[in-house]
Amino acid sequence: MKRIINLLSLVSAIITCGLIICTLMTSYQFFYVGQVFNSYMPIQVGSAITMALLALRFWLNENGGKRITYSAISILISLILLFSISLVR
Repeated sequence: MKRIINLLSLVSAIITCGLIICTLMTSYQFFYVGQVFNSYMPIQVGSAITMALLALRFWLNENGGKRITYSAISILISLILLFSISLVR
């Protein structure tokens, strides 16, 4: 279980990095990647998924106070990102 979550969080972080690069390249008109990258929604969704997976990873791998603190901060960031999708278009 731990290996799967660790692998998923790593893959999610790599995909999010790709989404950030594609969005910035399209936003600053270096080259046109696709219509979906004209907004910041891919960055927000990718970051929210990555932070949720990191929260699960912290919950499984850490002990004591770090377990609760790190997981709560990651979930809070993920929820803020999901909430901001409705505000930023």
